[in-house]
Amino acid sequence: MLRRLLGWWKYITDDSEKNFRQDLKNIIGTYPIDLRYYKIAFIHKSASYIDHEGKVVNNERLEFLGDAILGAVVGDYLFRLFPDANEGFLTQARSKLVNRKILSALANKIGINQFIITHIKRFKINKHIPGNALEAFIGAVYLDLGYNITKNFIISRLLRQNLDVQQVINSENNFKSRILEWAQHSNVMVNFDTKQLDNHVPARFKSEIYLNDQFFGEGTGGSKKEAEQEAAREAFKKIDNGQIPKKNGHPPTSTNHSTSN
Repeated sequence: MLRRLLGWWKYITDDSEKNFRQDLKNIIGTYPIDLRYYKIAFIHKSASYIDHEGKVVNNERLEFLGDAILGAVVGDYLFRLFPDANEGFLTQARSKLVNRKILSALANKIGINQFIITHIKRFKINKHIPGNALEAFIGAVYLDLGYNITKNFIISRLLRQNLDVQQVINSENNFKSRILEWAQHSNVMVNFDTKQLDNHVPARFKSEIYLNDQFFGEGTGGSKKEAEQEAAREAFKKIDNGQIPKKNGHPPTSTNHSTSN
């Protein structure tokens, strides 16, 4: 209570930060207390600086924390929204809602992008920077205002007000088809190495995906198809984040080396 009162007193008396506080309040739905968290949340690693203690300051640690909080809240939300859904559906639904493309769109929609500090020229800005900043912002809200307010912000302000959750969940999710289509267009060779795992009842499968002979992800599932879809999803996530396989001169083909024990 004392901390909140001190935060309000600072808001009332510090004219230089009133606008920033008001902008944050409009985004969160309640006034922030400690602005330090939010200021760090908007510092991209390209704009990192060294503080008086010799520590590197940027938003990467807050991004890590925000990612964990976001995953937990969205998981809880979907668990309650779809009481009869199985684990596979819930996992895929959560992945769709927290991917970088969706998060960046949400960041731009609620105005997070206007606060980002980066040394990357705006016309060359990485399209995922706003989404990363949103995760860092969620971490800042959590540290400043606690879990309940953070949960309310994510559900009310992000999922309900600014996102058609059902439409996103129903969107195309055939990652294997998407990765094969991308590979054909990009002249990349795709290879899935899929095997049945030992001592698993019911059967479980593990698939590894290689792009131009480079490992790009793995997945597990109750069938070869599910495992390969999960591996393709992991590979697509890396590609979406800018990681592209090196060229090796092979023609764009797709092969599967699937074995059962």
